[in-house]
Amino acid sequence: MGSAMRSGAPALVWAMAGAFVAVEAALSASDAGLLPSGLRVAAYRQFAFFDLYFDAMLAGHAVPAQLWWSFVTHAFLHGGLLHLAMNTAVFLALGAHLVRAVGEAAMLALFFGTAVAGALFFGLLADTGTSFVPMVGASGALFGFLGAMKRWEWRYLAAHDLPKRRFWSTVLALTAVNVALSLGFGGGGGGVAWQAHLGGFLAGWLAAPLMTPRRGMAIGPI
Repeated sequence: MGSAMRSGAPALVWAMAGAFVAVEAALSASDAGLLPSGLRVAAYRQFAFFDLYFDAMLAGHAVPAQLWWSFVTHAFLHGGLLHLAMNTAVFLALGAHLVRAVGEAAMLALFFGTAVAGALFFGLLADTGTSFVPMVGASGALFGFLGAMKRWEWRYLAAHDLPKRRFWSTVLALTAVNVALSLGFGGGGGGVAWQAHLGGFLAGWLAAPLMTPRRGMAIGPI
């Protein structure tokens, strides 16, 4: 697939962002009564990731087939227009940088791989009890993008014996944002899937050595 002008996001990145927007637009329209009601509930039931199903699977119980594809499909759902806007803006910036750094195939592999890792960590670390709490959003994969880019930055700084203050400042800032959001939403973190963010970041960090950024693209714009 071709790329857009260098000053803008590549076509693949726009297409994926368009998918995020189209899905949430339909769900929000349903919420507002402009489309048949219940679309959000139906979409979440079929494509969101549920910790309850994951825990049941670990316990050896039968689970719906939905669990398996939800490791990926949760990343294309969002919890409202604000959630969509934040994730889409970050995806356009980081996704464009990654396509230019490592190509479309590697960006896609990183997106889907870290989305799966985010869901896996959410399933392992979240405690939703017997509640059907849906985990949705692309942020696990976005933290995967950040993890890969920070690994490249670390490698560059180490190779050139450069100061690492900026690196640690960014990591601490990301940690602080997650702590603040977790404490500020959903009564103790129920509204922010920090577990998915952690899983995505670690997966991106571990996957980074498998990809070689083009010269001059090793350090991300963060």
